[in-house]
Order: sequence, then structure tokens, then C-alpha cells
Amino acid sequence: MVYIIGVDHLVQYNGPVPERLREEFMDYLVAYSRTCRIDLIAEEFNAEALHDVYHVTKDTAREAAERIGISHRFCDPEENDLRRMGIPCFAEIIDRVKNERGIDTPFILNDTLREAVREDAAAVSKKYWHLREAFWYDRIAGDIDSNILFICGHEHAERFQTIIRAHGKTCHILNNFWCEEIFRDYSNIFLD
Repeated sequence: MVYIIGVDHLVQYNGPVPERLREEFMDYLVAYSRTCRIDLIAEEFNAEALHDVYHVTKDTAREAAERIGISHRFCDPEENDLRRMGIPCFAEIIDRVKNERGIDTPFILNDTLREAVREDAAAVSKKYWHLREAFWYDRIAGDIDSNILFICGHEHAERFQTIIRAHGKTCHILNNFWCEEIFRDYSNIFLD
């Protein structure tokens, strides 16, 4: 059985989220792992992003798995995987959108324009989600008959459940969006 928890990615590492909130999420993972007899905690994240993009040292899901002595697996494609699959990284998509809009400056000073570029890039990025989600499934397929706790961005939870069920496997979403009431407005965690 695969159990899915949708999150805001900020809670997956020791970044801008207050440590107490990250610890609360880790405790949540540990509790559900014990309750559901989880054998593997897998996640939409990778070591490359952890170290090279976010420059952080702690991965919440990996720490939870270590705490209870079970396996952990990163499932998101790294740069070489993305290249092989023909998926541009988000920075490349931003550059493409800026180019299409005739923007040639490295930083967009106008808040409205900067947000519009980001929204356009997010829309382009979503066109590749099915490839990334298939990659995640491939990463856990060898263990699919065991109990897996899978953590992904909240926008992927139902989509990924559909993929797992399309393979004839059982899946349950434990939480579509962990602490949505907090993460819907970053001012709740002093990130505004």
C-alpha cells in the first residue's frame, strides 16, 4: 500500500520554515510510519536539490526514516535525469518565458511583471509533470508491494494516486496538504 502526504516543499528541509514546524512534520511522519507499518519513506526531492540548489544539510523525511530505522529514497529526477527525459529545469523555463516577453535583464524590478513571468513559467513546468510523476513511480516500483509513505507537493497528491492505481496498486492519501492553513499564507510562518 502506498500512502501519500501532500506538502509545501519548504517543510522537506531545514530552510526558511521555523525548525519547530519542521520537527512537527517529522513527528507526523514518524507517527504515521509506525501506525501504517511503513517500510520505505520516499519523496519528491533529490540530493542534488538538497545540496546544490537549497544549500541545506537536513532532509526531514530522511531524518524521520532514520529515527525509526527504515529505508528512505529520493525520487525526483536529478539534472542528468531531467536532460535525458527532455525536461528543462525551472530556471531554464524562466529564461525562456523572459525571452518570449522580450525581457533581457537578469532581475525584473517590477513586482507585477516578475509574478507574471513566474506564473507563466509555472504553467510551462506543469506540462512536464506527467513525466516526473512517472519517474517517481519507477523509483518505487520495485517496492510497490510493501508499505510506502510517499511525500510530494500538494498539487501532485491526487495525480500520483491516480498513477499508482492505474498500475493496479492500492493507494491512500493520508493528507492532501499537510498544514494547509499555515502554508497557504507564508505570513503565518513569517516568510512574507
